[in-house]
Amino acid sequence: MPTISDLVARSGLDLVLLAGERGSGAPIRWVHTSELPDPAPWLSGGELLLTTGMGLSGDPEVQGAYLERLVSARVAGLGFGFGFGFDIVPEALAAPADECGFPILGVPYRTPFIAISEWVSARLAEDRLEEAQATVSVHERLADLVAAGSGPGDVLDEVAALTGGWATLFDLRGGVIARAHGPGISVPDDRRVFGALPEALLEVRGPAASSELSPQGAQVGTAVMAGKRQEGVLVFGHNRRLGPLDRIVVRHATTVLGLLLSSRRAVIDAQRRVTGDIISEGFTGRLARGDLERRLELVGFRAGVEVTALVLEPTGATGDDALGDEALDGYASAVDDWLGLHCAGGVRTAVLGERVAALVQHEAPAVLAESLQAEFGAGRWQGHVRVGVGETVAPGSMRRSYLSALFALRAAPDERLVAGPRDLGSYGFLMGTQSQMALESFVKSVLGPLIRRDSARSSDLVASVRAYIEAGGRWEAGAAALGVHRHTLRYRVRQAEELLGRDLAVGENRLELWLALKAQEILRE
Repeated sequence: MPTISDLVARSGLDLVLLAGERGSGAPIRWVHTSELPDPAPWLSGGELLLTTGMGLSGDPEVQGAYLERLVSARVAGLGFGFGFGFDIVPEALAAPADECGFPILGVPYRTPFIAISEWVSARLAEDRLEEAQATVSVHERLADLVAAGSGPGDVLDEVAALTGGWATLFDLRGGVIARAHGPGISVPDDRRVFGALPEALLEVRGPAASSELSPQGAQVGTAVMAGKRQEGVLVFGHNRRLGPLDRIVVRHATTVLGLLLSSRRAVIDAQRRVTGDIISEGFTGRLARGDLERRLELVGFRAGVEVTALVLEPTGATGDDALGDEALDGYASAVDDWLGLHCAGGVRTAVLGERVAALVQHEAPAVLAESLQAEFGAGRWQGHVRVGVGETVAPGSMRRSYLSALFALRAAPDERLVAGPRDLGSYGFLMGTQSQMALESFVKSVLGPLIRRDSARSSDLVASVRAYIEAGGRWEAGAAALGVHRHTLRYRVRQAEELLGRDLAVGENRLELWLALKAQEILRE
């Protein structure tokens, strides 16, 4: 885009810069002619305004106010035509223009305004042609990289070669996917660059770009999109102001990176589906210990290093309010990305029902869980997110770790956002001392008559006994938990007592039934 100084030096129109030399580098977006005392309402900024001063004769205050209006309208400069009432620029215009760096050109009588307009128009047309040619060239160079199977790092190398600047591609958690820089360019610290980005740029509904200008140079951040999904952020910078070529390169690089990251995402998602199946089978106990350990090694877990299960479970997001499968999968991917940045060992996630479960190798899983809850606990689910930390076990015993994380969440108070093995209570006793066969035998011997009656008549006796015991033997509270009348609950409990041959008013009987109910929960998982 031509500037005021370009117009003076290169146009051959005998124009003279009479004031505001400090602002002579201002680009001229268009040329406009007006003799109005206040042309500002018809200006949009960046224009070179041409006038003969017909509306400025007389009062210096009028002339000063005229200049102030042009400055406020962000006009690039003023071309003052001599020989139509003025032979010099009035001092009331020239002096303040010099002070604020607003360029004023002297236009001799023999130079028609149309000649100035034509020169600027021709330069703007040349600029557009050069930009179009640069766009085609940049597109071809970056397209060749994609066709050759190059990755994000190769694209950024090309960006640096074309512009001489620096470029860093971040994922949405601040991890560096790729970086490159031109020769002799100063590159800022990655963490400082990412930390300075506006949070809205990391959201799908946020702005598509952000920019920053400082004495050290300029930089721009752009959201890298693959369809409607944001995959990362490209930050480009230079030790000078960014020019048209810089912006063309960044724009095309952002598009190409979106395509590459989309392909990368497809591969990662496919890998996650495969590894997620392994993790799911391990958590649910469908794989034998030896087979499980071999498969875990294949998906990145170090042999012989203990593992810990983490379970993320929403509160207030069940039933109709629960997240859909697609949203839950996206959430699991985000958890996997975050854990990958914070674990030196193996990390894999899986969706189990309405919760996200992860298996990690980490030296301080409880600390990791606290950080995970703080990162994902606000605004991601319908309510808060609670995190359960399982026991740290050998890889072949990952199911035990998963169950201990799950039941720690059930046993801990709802207000406890991170629960661990110390919260297990009776669940820990049952899991630690009894085999699955022993638990099944215990449940059958204690609850068998109620289970058979419920199966035959849909009588809800097991649920009624559970509600009664959980309510501490209080009929009103137990009935409210079931959503039935207290007399209905009383009748069901009396039926259960007859079938079991036990009096539930006796504490010992209630304790045995309570343990059997807990064992039944463990077996269901």
